[in-house]
Amino acid sequence: MRVAIIGAGISGLALAYYLQKLGIAYDLFESSSQVGGALRTLKIGGYLLELGPNSLQYSSEMQELIRELKLEKEVMAASPAVEHRYVLRDGDYHRLPTSPFSLLSNNFFSWKTKYRILKEKNVPPADIDYETVTQFFERRFGKGVLEYAVNPFINGIYAGDPDRLLINKTMPKLKALETAYGSVLKGLVHQKDTDSAHDVFTFVDGVNSLPTAIAGKLVSLHTEHRVEMITRNQGKYVISCSSSGDYDTEEYSMLVLALPAYQAADLMHFTFPGMAAALQNINYPPLAMVYSVYNRRDVGHELKGFGALHPKVEDTFAAGSFWTSSVFDGRCRPHEVLITTFVGGTQYATNALTERSQLMSNVHGELSKLYNISAEKPVFQYTHLWEHSIPQYDLYIEDAHDMAKELEQDGMFIAANWQAGVSVSSCIKYAKELAQKINLKRPSVLNS
Repeated sequence: MRVAIIGAGISGLALAYYLQKLGIAYDLFESSSQVGGALRTLKIGGYLLELGPNSLQYSSEMQELIRELKLEKEVMAASPAVEHRYVLRDGDYHRLPTSPFSLLSNNFFSWKTKYRILKEKNVPPADIDYETVTQFFERRFGKGVLEYAVNPFINGIYAGDPDRLLINKTMPKLKALETAYGSVLKGLVHQKDTDSAHDVFTFVDGVNSLPTAIAGKLVSLHTEHRVEMITRNQGKYVISCSSSGDYDTEEYSMLVLALPAYQAADLMHFTFPGMAAALQNINYPPLAMVYSVYNRRDVGHELKGFGALHPKVEDTFAAGSFWTSSVFDGRCRPHEVLITTFVGGTQYATNALTERSQLMSNVHGELSKLYNISAEKPVFQYTHLWEHSIPQYDLYIEDAHDMAKELEQDGMFIAANWQAGVSVSSCIKYAKELAQKINLKRPSVLNS
């Protein structure tokens, strides 16, 4: 049995790693010369910039992988300041309560909103088809928490719009608490809050250290191999691949697409046209990352925290910023601060497509106002545009999820964040589970 994996992002790399541990033959194809997908670290001008995820989060699978890759000494824990997160309200930054229960003693919300939050325990559970995040929170907590808590959180994590994202896909744990306990608050009482600053980390040389380390362990990774076509012949998947002017064709028992939906769609047109159509409907909004460095003395704000998010109602240009140098050391020089600003996502899509120089100018102007920055311009500034950023778990993703499940009967699987979840930890966990699922499909003679 041989497995073809297309795409060497973190999902494809992790799956290949786990298949290799199980002794399953595979070939991992990557069209570019680099691995890691969205996990990209850029070192430029003495600065370390994360073009994709700015940090990682521990899980049991992540910790196990770090040990096996012998990356423990490369791990960099986040500063304790990461527990402090801010939201823009009425033009000023306000510290967001750190737990659902601190909402009640904090001045962030009005007493009316707090009272409505307390009443959540009396709201009966409901099973509503295609319920959005907005509908869920309005039903259980009222409208008060939406504008200044839910909206910025959804935009900051998913680059999305709570009016469109489905609660059971985007925040399944909250929906599960309602189902199991009849109330989100009651469920939280019974569950330990494991999130803390100690869960957030990176690597000394950036997040790309993880995919690079995995790639170094793989025996059947083929970079600069572009898969041009996928066909089927007598139950086998025929992979036609081009590399350095050559053209090869190989047969595989199983196929795994570890690609963004829009790239996977291009390969599915001939063999699975229905799946291709569903994949094309998955939305990936544009997102621009703007990195601004200032002398510490020129910045009036303390920047003691993880960062700040901007609710849509505040009508800002950017969706928010990650205070990079406050969370991790070595990202800029000691006398400087590095702020990573996010522009775009579903609610700010047109802003992300602003012309490059104007984009950076707009960000500097807004940062100057919000952070009391006296410098006429940043010491250093850089931007990177993701034309397709984070897959949106809205109504349109349902068909793709359903079809992907059906196609597993034909030996075709998905290992990508539009299926596994948008976090790196979720992708690694999903890849490990998928490797076990594929292992169970081995011919019995191989398992004897």
